[in-house]
Amino acid sequence: MKKFLFFVALIAGGIWYYGSTLPREHTIKSTIVITTAQVDTVYLVMRRMGNYAQWWSDVRSVRPLTGRRKESWEQNTVAAGLITQEVTSATPPNRMTTTIIPNEEALEGEMKWGGTWKYYVFQGASGTQVEITETGWVESPFYRVFMKLRGEYRTVDSYLTSLAAHFGEMSTPRHRD
Repeated sequence: MKKFLFFVALIAGGIWYYGSTLPREHTIKSTIVITTAQVDTVYLVMRRMGNYAQWWSDVRSVRPLTGRRKESWEQNTVAAGLITQEVTSATPPNRMTTTIIPNEEALEGEMKWGGTWKYYVFQGASGTQVEITETGWVESPFYRVFMKLRGEYRTVDSYLTSLAAHFGEMSTPRHRD
């Protein structure tokens, strides 16, 4: 039993050490093209955050949060559970920024993370282009390893492919630095 516990502690220490070498902050950018809808139509679907559960495969439910300074929403997601975010800026029909607001339990536990998504919708040569830039941070070294294994583009790409599917298209996001 002592050998087993030693082995488990050794593995956990190795994961923690590896996670502590990964950067706390990250910035990723992902883009798709939608050929069947105009910029203003795509922006409107994106802006109606209360409808995300109807088309985004990673969202189970969404509810508005009242009594806050800014428009805020709580999303019940498949992978991360409850996420609270607020719309920090919106310039129809091209730009929107949302910020994740960590909940109180997350601030006390190991799953401290947050960030912003900047959405940009514009007319490109081959159709409506949707670009999302995620600037985020992950506090826990253990969770950084989980995010690395899961893929740093996973959530943004899920949003974009679900958005394209909403318009009846299959789209593979392109990643940009």
